[in-house]
Amino acid sequence: MTPYPHVFSPVEVGGLTLRNRVFVSAHTTNFGADFLPTERHVAYHRERARGGAGLIITEPLRVHTTSLGRAGGLAADPAALPMLTKITEAVRTEGAAVFSQITHAGRHSENVFRRTAAWGPTSRRWTAGGHVPHAMTRRDMTEVRDAYVQAAKLAVQAGFQGVEVHFGHGHLLHQFISPASNDRGDEYGGSETHRLRYPLEVLDAVLDAVGDQVVVGVRMSADELVAGGQDLDAGRRIAHLLDTTRPIGFLNVSLASYTVPSIGHHVADMSEGHTPYLDDTLAVAKECTHTPVFAACRFLDLADAERGLATGLLAAVAMTRAHIADPNLLAKAAAGEEHRIRPCVSCNFCIGEIAGHRPMTCMMNPRVGREAEWPEEPGTSPEPARVLVVGGGPAGMETARLAAARGHSVQVWETGPEPGGQLRIGRRGAGRGDLDRLRAHLQGRLADLDVPVRTSTPATVDEVLAARSDTVVLATGARHTARDVPGWGRALTAHDVLSGASWTDRTLLVLDDDGGWTAASVAETAARGGATVHLVTAAGTALWGVTEYSRMTAVERLRNLGVQLWTSATATVDHGAVHITSTLVDAATTVPDVTDVVALDPPAARDDLAAPLADAGLSVHVIGDAVAPRTLLEAMTEAHVLGRAL
Repeated sequence: MTPYPHVFSPVEVGGLTLRNRVFVSAHTTNFGADFLPTERHVAYHRERARGGAGLIITEPLRVHTTSLGRAGGLAADPAALPMLTKITEAVRTEGAAVFSQITHAGRHSENVFRRTAAWGPTSRRWTAGGHVPHAMTRRDMTEVRDAYVQAAKLAVQAGFQGVEVHFGHGHLLHQFISPASNDRGDEYGGSETHRLRYPLEVLDAVLDAVGDQVVVGVRMSADELVAGGQDLDAGRRIAHLLDTTRPIGFLNVSLASYTVPSIGHHVADMSEGHTPYLDDTLAVAKECTHTPVFAACRFLDLADAERGLATGLLAAVAMTRAHIADPNLLAKAAAGEEHRIRPCVSCNFCIGEIAGHRPMTCMMNPRVGREAEWPEEPGTSPEPARVLVVGGGPAGMETARLAAARGHSVQVWETGPEPGGQLRIGRRGAGRGDLDRLRAHLQGRLADLDVPVRTSTPATVDEVLAARSDTVVLATGARHTARDVPGWGRALTAHDVLSGASWTDRTLLVLDDDGGWTAASVAETAARGGATVHLVTAAGTALWGVTEYSRMTAVERLRNLGVQLWTSATATVDHGAVHITSTLVDAATTVPDVTDVVALDPPAARDDLAAPLADAGLSVHVIGDAVAPRTLLEAMTEAHVLGRAL
């Protein structure tokens, strides 16, 4: 008997039966070419359908030329029809249902590739550095409404079984709804009824055009998470209105809008915990007595999904990033192999790549976007060899996993008391505990493959040579060293701060030349422990090495904790007082009575073994931070590529 009876029960949505109650929500992949779908989309969605998803909602079709935005996004262009049809055929053949989302991004859809202006309900910018949008005229609104209809018809023609009209996430229709972005003086602005007028006109036009052919639903934000914007009470009223006045087939509820830092919560990272906004979604769901309600936002594992569905208020839940990490998670669970599911740790490298206009990938699953060329099982090597992996961090374990799966005889040597490398430190940071899921998964997979992992085993040149391996992989990571700070003496390291010491009534100066999660974790952990924290960096942006969406919410948390973030600044220490000087203005600040100084410097690659082993004639591969200190994304990608190649 399954431990997840609600997850694996079928559900009817708009007359269509889904085989289970887990779906993959719409998410941009940047796999497009000239705003058209590609074979990468076909392979990507086929794999998640084959893995057991009940429903896949593909990434948004941008309904109008003023909404193309990201370089790899998709336009609702008739030229897209052949490949859209291949996507629907691939998904439906594997037994999943498939819907398409249709949207106009509105004021934040600045298209730097075709030099078109963004359109919005007014000329209000979405952020201080954003372009001023064109304020839509009545004629523009009619044109875009008709474009929604044409996009819906294209979706039907391509074989999609449903269409999702986007009312949320700060896209155009949400911009009309929100008082924070709509200050029009005509009948489309002002009261909530007037602000809803245009979105409802668009929805009604789509329902009239295709509502008798496919399921038509709405995606909305329960709460915009913006001061003066659409709040939860308004979200409940909107849900009630849709449920009682429109024949929609489903209501897909998440939250946030495309503003800073709100949109960062839409893709909540590990710092926010499991299902952080489920209560908001349930509050909206209680307003719906006729319409099936979907929920999204960090349903991390099937226990989360089962808990949400067991409330009786939800028809289905999205496990989107979980399916990015492991497209076969439902199939594995159904087969009693839940322990083999590759977990999502919500590191947000996926959305970080998308924000950078690069094709989406996944730190946990580098196969994303390469499903057609890299099958899940890597195949057997024609020449099995003895492979020694030196270093039991994430990169070392990932290479060892794939090499063993290819039939090589593999062993791992790790200098620490347990595998994990820098994860052993990183997991101690406030809100960073889910990093350990990566270690636990890889360690479990190595055990399944009977790969011996020798801990507390430092490697020397002589010991490696004595192992008589055919190939040596150096995944030895990077070296972090403490240093003296002028005017202070020996500074603390991240390891010192994250070791569990008390920080009550301490004042910390963090000299940040790292810019990544190390700095964020040090500052947040100390602040939550009761310290007053000043983080000083010469860079123009705090935490510049953290992916964009997570940086928004990390900065928000730090500021709420009272952490002072000094950018474009330098600090000097003199007898316990710190003098902070801006490089942009003629001003300085003195912080008295500093109790601790933390210096976060870039680490150095630990590649000492590479040259002597190569000189001795061994086949040597260096990966991850041992090549150059970077992020987990680069380390895991290099490890995966090498593991398949061995």
